[in-house]
Amino acid sequence: MTRLHAKPCRDERGAGLVALPWAVLAFLTFLTLAVQAAVYFYSTSVLTAVGHDATRRAAFGGGSPAAIVDAERWLRSAIGPAVDIERLRWRTTGETVALELAARPPTVLIDADALIGLQTVERRFEVRRELARFAGSP
Repeated sequence: MTRLHAKPCRDERGAGLVALPWAVLAFLTFLTLAVQAAVYFYSTSVLTAVGHDATRRAAFGGGSPAAIVDAERWLRSAIGPAVDIERLRWRTTGETVALELAARPPTVLIDADALIGLQTVERRFEVRRELARFAGSP
């Protein structure tokens, strides 16, 4: 009984050693991009939720300067130091409180300026002013 052994061709020896580092590099590059996108989308979600809540807090306080200062303090503490706030602009009218928010989400190992569309998050919120009324008051 004879055994047949497949002998590799001399041309294919070491081919796996050349392709492996490139495959690992490609995998790590795609993994880094996926993590950066996840961090960006999470930051965008947090900024949207916190911005809306801060505007609602200021509006519930009647849109007074003290209510706006308190809402801005709460917004900055809720976002934390990881997100760089570029612009906070409050505007009050007779019936509404508006907030314009621009911030830069954190980056992971790569420069987010190089990625198209992942630079600055800009949001605008507008909430009607609310005044607390108690039973028996006009």
